[in-house]
Amino acid sequence: MKIKKYLLVSVAPVALVVPLTIAHADTFADEMLIGTSGGGLVYVDEEENVVEPGIKAVTFTSTRPDDFDKDNPNFVDPYFNGTTDFTGLDSRGDVTNCLMASNDNNCDAASGSGKRIKNYLTGMDPYNTRLRTVANAYPETDTSSVDYFTFGKMSNFTGARITGFDIELLDKDGKPMGELSPENAVLFNLDVTADSLKAGSGLVDGLFGGGGQEGEVGFFSSDKTKFAPNHKSDVLSFGALSNPDYEKFFGTGFLDDTMVPDGIFFWGEELDLTEEGDLFAWNNPSAGGWTYGTLDIDANLPARLEELATSLGVTVEELDYVAGGAVPEEIVTATTASDRFAVDAIEDLRNANLNYTMTVGTVEGGEVTVRISPKFAPIVASATTEQQLQNAIFVDTLAEVPYLNLQGNNEAYQEALAGIEEMSAAEKSKFLNSIGFGYAAAFTNLGFEASRDQVRAITRHVPWSSANSSQDVNSNNDSWLMQDGLYGFASQSGSRSTYDPTNTSLGYDIDVYALSAGIEKRLNGTNSSLGLAVGYTDSEVEASQDHGKIEADGYSVSAFTRTRFGDGGLVQALVGYQDLSYDSYREAPDKSTAKANTDGSQVFAALNVDYLRDMGGFKVGPTASIEYYDVSVDGFTETGTDLWNLEVNDQDSDILLASIGARGEYQFPTTNTRLTGSVKYTNASGDDLAVKSGFVGQSGLAPYTVKGLDEDLVDVSVGID
Repeated sequence: MKIKKYLLVSVAPVALVVPLTIAHADTFADEMLIGTSGGGLVYVDEEENVVEPGIKAVTFTSTRPDDFDKDNPNFVDPYFNGTTDFTGLDSRGDVTNCLMASNDNNCDAASGSGKRIKNYLTGMDPYNTRLRTVANAYPETDTSSVDYFTFGKMSNFTGARITGFDIELLDKDGKPMGELSPENAVLFNLDVTADSLKAGSGLVDGLFGGGGQEGEVGFFSSDKTKFAPNHKSDVLSFGALSNPDYEKFFGTGFLDDTMVPDGIFFWGEELDLTEEGDLFAWNNPSAGGWTYGTLDIDANLPARLEELATSLGVTVEELDYVAGGAVPEEIVTATTASDRFAVDAIEDLRNANLNYTMTVGTVEGGEVTVRISPKFAPIVASATTEQQLQNAIFVDTLAEVPYLNLQGNNEAYQEALAGIEEMSAAEKSKFLNSIGFGYAAAFTNLGFEASRDQVRAITRHVPWSSANSSQDVNSNNDSWLMQDGLYGFASQSGSRSTYDPTNTSLGYDIDVYALSAGIEKRLNGTNSSLGLAVGYTDSEVEASQDHGKIEADGYSVSAFTRTRFGDGGLVQALVGYQDLSYDSYREAPDKSTAKANTDGSQVFAALNVDYLRDMGGFKVGPTASIEYYDVSVDGFTETGTDLWNLEVNDQDSDILLASIGARGEYQFPTTNTRLTGSVKYTNASGDDLAVKSGFVGQSGLAPYTVKGLDEDLVDVSVGID
């Protein structure tokens, strides 16, 4: 059936005679999106035929005739419909003006046809969508104000639970629209009577409610799960999600994408990942694994179970189906072998529909900003660094998302976090830092510093001092001639290195004390030697703000060679291995001490070239070196606290140092004392270190990355031998 375009407005006769009485408010422009900013974006879902920019406005357009039958939809070609006020409309199907996804649909298209604008919240900051309005676009229509319904959807990619959110309307200068007169503003219409047009937000009906597009009952609950509303004309405020069935598993917050469980999905005919499958079971680790939900209403359930059993090659009895009960292991195995089942994340647990109606007046500057401001738990909102944020999200998840707490002690974590808002900024920082192992990178860096001390002990002094093979030993307190061409040496050294805090790591100091001893054989008739050295190290890490310490001791063995050339040239090369034992003492958030011990090892190698020339009492010249360190630390488990003991995985780090500069020596007359010094330009590079940890018995904290060395340094050293 075709219907010609016609005008569905009632105009008083006087309006035809005196057109100046027709008022003209703004309408949204066809190309309405000016841009987005802050913590979000509009997602362009090409699978639903959405094109850039992902959002569009439809104005005064209908495709449903007067005799529209929703049971047997009879859509017609789009025609003009000048409805401006939605207050008294009966349903969403009567809407003529809307903001929706930029595909071929119109406002009154069938439910489930992909009309919703997909807003991805990607960060903690408010998310702004700037929209353009135009004046007098429909001069034939009385538009003193125009209502627009928004088909919205919000997806949580912030990394944290969202505990609520506000939607604000701002003018072109960022001021609240509520401060303007209504005829010159864009405001929410809170007077609409149809439930489907009222401002609201909640999870999709396929999981909680009447089944939505997927069936006749929600998988988790037949009751809807909605955000608690508290609205004003220019701010829609949404609080916690409410539904006892939702709260039992997921708390009262809106889950982040990383928190949603996997589900087993079923396709009735054949696997088609471009279409949504029906949810068959979900993975609930707190209940032991795969768990059934509600698969259908009672009247349809026998046929549904028969279909599922047939597709799996089992009997209905073997399904052992009980809503909320465990899926038998044999059934899980059967789904993996079937081409009609697949495992995927239950994405709709991080998606929420957004519905609201805006009334557009005459807008100064032709611009309105829709701002979505997510809210977070106090501990998450208190974080000031990336490391603190990861710690806060982790412990907040254990406290507030029951299905992810494998020990069932979420209330204990809630109690531990209860006082966070009363803490000072310094106390909050200390608490957040102590949740995780914020200085875990110190284990590998301690190994690096201890190995580097062994390299220095071997390369900083040569027992024999001349290219002339007949010259005597260079006598000092560290070395001695044992017999012809065989030398012994021993030394002790100490060093301190400071590692500044970063966005993902606490700061700390490393103190190393080392003893080294060895023998060196000068090859007869040559300017070369070979040697072996052993070393002992006693080292300690002190974390900033008294967060804890690490003690380590161990032994090393190295093989080396040296060759003198020319008048003052020296090449040294070595390779070595070091083994360390670590004892860790970390202060937990409740001030108790978490203790652990573990082992680690280092493989290291170095090549050093000097060319020192005599200049009076000094020797001065260029120097260059390259050093490589491969450091490994075994994983460990802490003890000593109730809630805060951590399991920390293995750590591995590779570090490369390349240096060039100048070096000098001064031998004090009539003594065995030598002053040494150098100035080097050093390029330090190393792998990023992914530190993965988690509370004992719980699901792991997401790995946080400590950036590897990537620095250009000026290395100045002074020493006395």
